[in-house]
Amino acid sequence: MPQLRVSEIYGSIQGEGHFAGTPTLFLRFAGCNMRCPGWPCDTEHAINPKIWRVESIKYSVNSLLEEVIISAHQYGISNICLTGGEPFMQPKDKLKELCKGLEESGFNLEVFTNGSYLFPDWSSTIVKMMDWKLEGSGEADTNLDTRLMNALNLSPIDGIKFVCKDKNDFDEAKQVWARLTTDDRWRGAQIWVGSAWDELPEKELVDWLLEERLPWKLNVQVHKYIWPADERGV
Repeated sequence: MPQLRVSEIYGSIQGEGHFAGTPTLFLRFAGCNMRCPGWPCDTEHAINPKIWRVESIKYSVNSLLEEVIISAHQYGISNICLTGGEPFMQPKDKLKELCKGLEESGFNLEVFTNGSYLFPDWSSTIVKMMDWKLEGSGEADTNLDTRLMNALNLSPIDGIKFVCKDKNDFDEAKQVWARLTTDDRWRGAQIWVGSAWDELPEKELVDWLLEERLPWKLNVQVHKYIWPADERGV
């Protein structure tokens, strides 16, 4: 029987996106369909099969639900972030059941996703941050049609995050944004832009944002400035 595969569960603060600064319980699933060879992934332990197949734990829905609830109550946390790896790679029925159980228990759910799997209808109540892969990541063409459809269907409570390695990535992000916002199906997701870690100084992004007069938000991974960038469980 398929089970949910988890890399780690830990309490911290949300370091980016809509709920930056909010005490959050992170439920990190194991496995990803992307490798982002353009720069080292900051969660290699969750995407590299040689690591996660050894380290991750398989859970039934009920056992994972119980552990997440206990962990969240331990820290007095009401916000839960589903992340990875790629959360939507998990068995669909099991993930649906888990999310329903967490929402019925009173938790707010957000998910960080690469958007390469079609978002299920039942996930409409979950706040989504879609990490749009640009050329610098090496994954710009992966499941592009699905990613476009998902992006167009994001609501104003959701977000798209562009992670830039250089000015070429930034210019590509503008092109993607123009393509999305001129489509009649666009529903107005918020737009964020951030730097690939150790690849591009945030101050350059700020200069470009101001020069281009773009209505985007700067995404800074705050947790990497609080703890070492490669530290796990924070």
